[in-house]
Amino acid sequence: MKLVQEDTIETLVAAVNRHFKTSHDALVNEEGRKILVSHFGTISQELLGSLSNGVEELLISKGDRKIVIKRMFSILLEGLQNIRLHGEADSTGRQLAFLVISENEEDYKILLANMIPREEEGRLTRYLDEINAYSPEILKEQYIAILSNEFMSAKGGAGLGLITTRMKSGPLDWLFESLNKELSLFVLEVTLDRIKK
Repeated sequence: MKLVQEDTIETLVAAVNRHFKTSHDALVNEEGRKILVSHFGTISQELLGSLSNGVEELLISKGDRKIVIKRMFSILLEGLQNIRLHGEADSTGRQLAFLVISENEEDYKILLANMIPREEEGRLTRYLDEINAYSPEILKEQYIAILSNEFMSAKGGAGLGLITTRMKSGPLDWLFESLNKELSLFVLEVTLDRIKK
């Protein structure tokens, strides 16, 4: 985790907050959709557990199917861990990030965002394109290969979280928003179907 220079902290906070508000408002304005969870700031290990468990309880109270609840829990756990492990930090060690979960009758949309080095955009795009093109069988093979330490990195599972999320949800959407010369905001959008068996 690289620390961002002090003189850019206020600018970064404002930029990430602006993207959070834009994403949040876009979901609010989508007909038939409402926001269930919205968080901007840092994500500690305690908050990660609290958010995951709270969302799980919320979905149970809504009467969602067990498989939907398990998939949501897995997606949140993987996504929030990825933010903690791979997100860039400012000079105080703060990793700016956001999470928005919305629903309509057919699905849940989960937005997960964190800062990354701009030079990582190409590599991440290629990887996401690759896993979106995988068949379920190849996804499972890649998952097992990573679990067997074939591709483990110093920070963890070398894309295991993204593969797991893809397996639980279907194709992933994403975008990059430039924050400054060095950093981009990586926004991952995951759609979790509530209806399909």
